[in-house]
Amino acid sequence: MTSTSRWSKWSTNSLRVAIVIGLSVSIPMLAALVVLVGGARWFPCGDMAQAELHMRGFLSHPPLVGAAGRIVDDAGFQGSHPGPSLWVAMYPVYALGGRSSAALMTSVVSVHLVSIVAAVWLVVRRWGRWAGVIGGLAILVLLRSSGSDFMVEPWNVWMAFLPFVVLLLLCFDVIAPVENSGPRVRSRNWLIAVAVGSHCVQSHAGYLVIVVAALLLALGVLIVDVRAERGSWRLPVVGGLFTTLIMWSGPIVDQMRRVPGNLTILREHFTSPTEPYIALSLAVRVVTTQYNVFGPWLLGPHVHASNDSWLRWPGFVAMVGLTVWALRRGRGTSEWRLVVMTNLVVVIGILSVTRIFGPYYEYTIRWFWVLVVANLVLCMRVVTRGRSWPPVLRRSRVAVAAAVAVVMIGLTTFQSVDGLRLPGSTDSRIISVLAPQLRDELDPSGRYLIRMYDPYTLNATGFGTLLELGRSGYDVGVDLYFAAAALPHRVVPESEVDAVLWVVVGRPIERARQDPNLTEIAAADPRSAVEQDRAKELIDAIRDGLERTGRDDLIGSLDRPGASLIFAEPPLEPSVADDVRALIRLGQPVSVFRSDPGYQSFAFAAE
Repeated sequence: MTSTSRWSKWSTNSLRVAIVIGLSVSIPMLAALVVLVGGARWFPCGDMAQAELHMRGFLSHPPLVGAAGRIVDDAGFQGSHPGPSLWVAMYPVYALGGRSSAALMTSVVSVHLVSIVAAVWLVVRRWGRWAGVIGGLAILVLLRSSGSDFMVEPWNVWMAFLPFVVLLLLCFDVIAPVENSGPRVRSRNWLIAVAVGSHCVQSHAGYLVIVVAALLLALGVLIVDVRAERGSWRLPVVGGLFTTLIMWSGPIVDQMRRVPGNLTILREHFTSPTEPYIALSLAVRVVTTQYNVFGPWLLGPHVHASNDSWLRWPGFVAMVGLTVWALRRGRGTSEWRLVVMTNLVVVIGILSVTRIFGPYYEYTIRWFWVLVVANLVLCMRVVTRGRSWPPVLRRSRVAVAAAVAVVMIGLTTFQSVDGLRLPGSTDSRIISVLAPQLRDELDPSGRYLIRMYDPYTLNATGFGTLLELGRSGYDVGVDLYFAAAALPHRVVPESEVDAVLWVVVGRPIERARQDPNLTEIAAADPRSAVEQDRAKELIDAIRDGLERTGRDDLIGSLDRPGASLIFAEPPLEPSVADDVRALIRLGQPVSVFRSDPGYQSFAFAAE
């Protein structure tokens, strides 16, 4: 049998093993999907609605950029994350599923599943089946800590997380190649890494620095090794440029077609920030929290936050000590190269943390989890190399591994399904009430402009209304201000519509009802009388909790209690955060008003 045949057979067997491990690891995610799809119909709102708005026009108006983000240019025009790769990855399953909201959730799971199998396959090819089991369990830990929302939500931040695992493993294959991998195989892996890295960056701009760092480190080592073997460096360099051009063709076309192009908005946003960089003390706390043996990658961000005061420094020191030990002990091994690369990327990631401006949100640096887990596994492999295990443990390793896997998969599945809710379940319920009323009131042949007045939930219900009316066949559009969120082809001038629909949330509803030029055509309140009383109690409890914990600066936001309280930095005390989540889940009343084009109501003046 030739070496090529042996390699092909080994790769095939590795893929089979990876599929089995990947499917096993994905059981919690698949269980969560089955529970949600088999329940009440989901009406996506907010970011989830925006994701489906990008998908629904995929063929007639292909998206050229990513999800809208907290990105603005110097003139205040909203931009998007860099590219459409996540929409391309999800679209096949979304289309096969009939372009429904259930198919949208399924498409998210499909991307996660493919990423998991690819990651495990790369591990099995390099280190064997037992390493594949360990790698699968490490991914399972990341899934458990990420929570059930991560598993099914089409949020752009989540769509880059598991592909980043694949990117890191591909870079490992370039820097320390698998046996029998020549320069061409290493170059091919680097080109695939460029494509996967482009997907990560296009999904969320926060991956730019570390992805570029990992790719350049891998390319540098590859070129040095190839030149030492008197090979050609042109394939990885020229091929990398060609792959980059293909992957970024959508954003390039967008840049050429409109002014300002999204790349211009991104450049202005990140090179001339209007908000200050985070304080050095906060940056230190972020780094010591993340680069940590007991970090949020293991416990989840909410559990870790409640124990941060005593876990942070011991866990950080342990991580540093383990890394130094592995670097000293592993010289001359392929794993030593990988530990060096991983920690160089960590150092570059730390530098990028110091350049965060505006509010800090933990999810924006979730890539830290992947680097920490990779570093821990590599270091443990180095420091345990050559050590003999007790005979009893060697004989029973299959039973032990199976027991650990069953317990972890069972526990993660239970945690994922227990108390599982549809993403944005309250807003979804509101749309389920509003949609029939709107279909009864609106003329299917008319054209409508949707405007939103929502000081509570970042226009979540408004975008849900836009999506559902569009799905029902109504011609609906938005103002230029929402071009990034709803895509430019849905922007419609007010002079070209038959009526303006105002989606109003919370207290402004009463003012709008006093305007004789506004006609209320739909209304929904997700709260019963008891729940309205409960909301008042929660607001009082949150106010007391903020005062008790010295967070008086946040009390003013209780006039418009929205999700921004959840992402406050530093994090709220867990009991206060739980009260905020309970309040948000209760929701706010929502009404839709109709007015003639050109009419400006006093009801929507700033409060």
